[in-house]
Amino acid sequence: MRRVLGFTLVMAVLAAACGGKGGSSPTAPTGNGSSSASAVITGSVQGTAGAFTAAGFGAAITGVTVTIVGTNISATVDAAGRFTLTNVPTGTVQLQLTGGGANATVTISTVEASQTIDVVLTVAGTSASLESEVRSGAGEAQLEGRVESLPPTMPALTFKSAGRTVKTDSSTRFVDGSQTRSFADLQIGMRIHAKGTLAGDSFTATVVEMQNSNVTVPVEVNGVIDSVTGTASAFQFKIGSRLIKGDNLTGFFGDGDKPDTFSNLKDGVRVEVKGQQRDGFVYATRIHINDNGDDNGDDGGQDDSASIHGTLTAMSGSKPALTLTVGGTTVRTSSSTEVKRRGDVQSLDTLKVGQSLHVVGDRQSDGSINARKIEIDDDAPGGEFEIEGSMGGLQGTCPSIRFGVNGFSISTSASTTFEDGTCSSLKNGAKVNVKGTRNADGTVAATRVKAK
Repeated sequence: MRRVLGFTLVMAVLAAACGGKGGSSPTAPTGNGSSSASAVITGSVQGTAGAFTAAGFGAAITGVTVTIVGTNISATVDAAGRFTLTNVPTGTVQLQLTGGGANATVTISTVEASQTIDVVLTVAGTSASLESEVRSGAGEAQLEGRVESLPPTMPALTFKSAGRTVKTDSSTRFVDGSQTRSFADLQIGMRIHAKGTLAGDSFTATVVEMQNSNVTVPVEVNGVIDSVTGTASAFQFKIGSRLIKGDNLTGFFGDGDKPDTFSNLKDGVRVEVKGQQRDGFVYATRIHINDNGDDNGDDGGQDDSASIHGTLTAMSGSKPALTLTVGGTTVRTSSSTEVKRRGDVQSLDTLKVGQSLHVVGDRQSDGSINARKIEIDDDAPGGEFEIEGSMGGLQGTCPSIRFGVNGFSISTSASTTFEDGTCSSLKNGAKVNVKGTRNADGTVAATRVKAK
């Protein structure tokens, strides 16, 4: 049976923690809490790209406190984003993350005595997840994370996962549930769980379990840019030890009123990157620049009166006076509401049920928000999609062409309608309005392309 590590996401009920009614607190540890049978949990905490925290929209989280639920064991995340918890009881424990806009818990199961567990956590409000985990010091070492690199970037029978070099040989067993696999079945982005021995950053695997073959799940990396080089059509930089690469299909957006571009990427600037894991690097599909130099990156100092991030689940009314339900909050639009997608101004027509939105506006006495700005963060797979912007990276032969609009990869076919022009008249730099369907891999199948 495939081993499932305990990283079940749990809503932390703040009212209960404060003595309120109607909620239940996270459970206390189920194992031994004596110091003679304890473990150590270390790790880093990252803000999820696109999340709103107390530090701002999409900003890296600081000032988070990590607590073992049911105990007085806690630690504050330091400036480097790291924390250390000692005397952790064995058994199942919950890490509660509070402060900096976070209020969420992550469950860590099967904690053993004398074990050291190093984790990478991402958090956005009341949601948190375990990105990777490395265990050592008690019996067989264990590692869980995504495959980040494979040969020929790595030596033969060697790959990288959870920031570690994982070595295998002819005796290593590769399994997928009850099926026997091989090293050749590993793919970039696949989630694995390995068992073996750990020496420094090098892990020698005796067993590699392939847990999730979905390699299109986005990768999120947050931090300060280092060693940026290249041009808008091909650039790269580092965030810590992670190498990030992008091109003219990479979308940029920021916290200020001025659109962000490649020119805003500079050493020392803090960014949130969302992309796809490639062999030895992360390909950036979108980059959020937390401070582009406009009003100190705080969007003019006027947008913190009410700010929410959530899924658009309902929409009614007539434009421009729409009534939206975003993450359970009623949001109203008007003729002055500005809609953007990755920094490009859009119309209210681009709002579709299923989208993930960031709303900034004025809170009303009934709890609703009159929206001044709405940023479209993401679209529901299979949902209706619309975007307006300039074309780039045009390739293919009409009617089957592919191009980018603000980081989105658009493809056309014989069933696509071309308005105010023909397929062959489209050129790089031309402004277009695209309607279509969002595919599961994030690309867009265009049903209509209208030249502007």
